[in-house]
Amino acid sequence: MEHNNKRFNNFIVQGGILAMAGVLVRILGLLKRIPLAYIIEDVGNSYYSAAYEIYNIVLTISSYGIPLSVSKLVSARVGKGQYKNAEKIFKCALIFALVSGTASSVLVYIYSGNLSRLMNEPMSEMALRVLAPTLFVVAVMGVFRGYFQGVGTMVPTAFSQLIEQVVLITVSLSSAYFLSIRGAKIGALLQNKYYKNAYGAAGATLGCSVGALASLIFLIALYNAYSRKNKKLILRDETEYEESTLNVFKALIFTIVPVVISSTVNNISNFLDQYIHNRVMVEKGLLDIKSVNWGIYSGKYLVLIGVPIAMANAMGASSVPTISAIMRKKNYEEICSKIGSVIRITLMISIPSAIGLSVMAPSVMYLLFSSTGEVGPNLVRIGSFGIIFFSFSTLTNGILQGMSKMFKPIIHGLIAIVIHVSLLLALLYLTDWNIYAVAFSNNFFSLVICILNLYSIHKAVGYRQEVKKTFIVPVVSAAIMGAVLYLFDFLFMRNGFSRILILVSIMIGVIVYFIFMIMFKGITEKEILMLPGGRYIYKPLHKLHIL
Repeated sequence: MEHNNKRFNNFIVQGGILAMAGVLVRILGLLKRIPLAYIIEDVGNSYYSAAYEIYNIVLTISSYGIPLSVSKLVSARVGKGQYKNAEKIFKCALIFALVSGTASSVLVYIYSGNLSRLMNEPMSEMALRVLAPTLFVVAVMGVFRGYFQGVGTMVPTAFSQLIEQVVLITVSLSSAYFLSIRGAKIGALLQNKYYKNAYGAAGATLGCSVGALASLIFLIALYNAYSRKNKKLILRDETEYEESTLNVFKALIFTIVPVVISSTVNNISNFLDQYIHNRVMVEKGLLDIKSVNWGIYSGKYLVLIGVPIAMANAMGASSVPTISAIMRKKNYEEICSKIGSVIRITLMISIPSAIGLSVMAPSVMYLLFSSTGEVGPNLVRIGSFGIIFFSFSTLTNGILQGMSKMFKPIIHGLIAIVIHVSLLLALLYLTDWNIYAVAFSNNFFSLVICILNLYSIHKAVGYRQEVKKTFIVPVVSAAIMGAVLYLFDFLFMRNGFSRILILVSIMIGVIVYFIFMIMFKGITEKEILMLPGGRYIYKPLHKLHIL
């Protein structure tokens, strides 16, 4: 029993390491888009987004499920001491990845022109061609990451993600800058100013390829170092039954397919958004604003809402393995308590983020992007409440997976996509909302998933959502914070934007929110300590006798 507890605790620690690295990587990736917006501009962001959405869909279909599949299959064999079979799974998975990665890379490279035109962004072809080899590298890299996770260590995956992101940011920004200059010169000769944006977008995608390659080299070096220990384990393996190659490939495919379906449902939404938006804008004859608006949407708006969503999701990431373990014991009371706590902490971050961004939309757009136009702030105002819904839907997806309800998020996602696409088409054709229709319909998409997920969780374990501490107190506290932010923003920005005063306003807003949360008993000492940097928040509050 003690041995099982140690294994479980180790699993939680390892899962926490991977979750923390994942969140850091995501935040770094989002923050990369801030200087990138200055370099490649809104039109370049649209080209970059079109190429990346096509790449993302192909990657999901060709190799997204490889790491999880390899991890599960290797873990099951290692748990039984079957090191020979674990090694065979690794080698078969490597063959599978080499084939799927090569095929997807070649096809995307050859048909990059057709795929770019499909997205109504023909000048994104160059960026897509640069991205094509990344499909091969990521497929192979997924095998190594899955293998290390399967043998019980998340550290190689975590470090490889950080290496990938650091190299990606460095190469993306530098190559985007230098290629933008080259593109501007070529554009001047060809009398097409958009070559600057197209070359800049290609430079941005080059970072993805080089970053992935650096990560793969790191993993190969680690595998070679680990192989000495692995050879000893294989020599001591007395397993008589050796799995056939055919059975291993069958096992790989049967574990990859559900992950691919689930991931495709989750990732196809952004692809459909850009495809439908661009198509309708072309039909309406709005070519001049099509790329600019999408560049603002993908390169500025999504960056702003993405950071608080990543922070909120981090709160629930480490809880999913715990929920899975409690679920096996069928202790529904403890499960409901854990779910309630995680949801409350997630909303404690996402609700004030949504209200704060909505109130300070023009100031925050200026703070990060030096943008003073109307489109960005209006997008933030319309879509900021999507922070709450997206955080909540992602968290509840994880809870359902922790309960082994793997197909529920898939079904809910499909239902939400049908509703989302129908609403988007109606708004684009029947109104003049244009890019605002995308932000609004996305909010509705995540809201539908929230409702369906909560219903399924209630049916599974009898969970009932507590309302006062989870919703009412954070909303009231955030509303007071919003009023204070509005006042300070109005007073500070009367004579024009000031980055220092914007930061001061944000800090005042955070302090006001937490003071009222504590006054209304909406947050406990334990929950403060669970927040990122919670110990540093708790100490001064304790000394001042606020807690």
